[in-house]
Amino acid sequence: MGTLFPPWPNVLFGVLEPISLALGSLYPLHDLEGFIAGQTPKAATAPIFHPSSMALAYQLGNLYSLLFLVGVAVMYSTNEPRVLRNYAVALAIADIGHVYATYLAMGWEAFVDVTAWNALTWGNIGVTGFLFVNRIAYLCGLFGPTRAPKAAGKKA
Repeated sequence: MGTLFPPWPNVLFGVLEPISLALGSLYPLHDLEGFIAGQTPKAATAPIFHPSSMALAYQLGNLYSLLFLVGVAVMYSTNEPRVLRNYAVALAIADIGHVYATYLAMGWEAFVDVTAWNALTWGNIGVTGFLFVNRIAYLCGLFGPTRAPKAAGKKA
């Protein structure tokens, strides 16, 4: 079963984004120190992290799991275009908050020095920005209309 999104947003938000969220949720379980140190470019890796940093990293991984589950549930179970639109609005607002939180941790100099960004920074800023632009484009109708739900009892 697909989503009500037009083709490109369906691939981006219904397939690629959930995969990235699932993988992101596993990262702190696989490499906690790398996950913590990689949140900002050129961060010094400490041999031992404060327990609060560890808890926050695991909680962030858990939030990625939650976003994956909620996203898949909303996108693949709703037949209401309005629900999908509101979900996209909520995620666009969260995208801004995510990039701003990363900016606060990095500072202006590191934020604009894209040549020094590591993979996690590209994910936190670059990928999130890309998703935001595509969400706004979807909300503006640039990818076409949201698909109408199929009538009950009719085969596609």
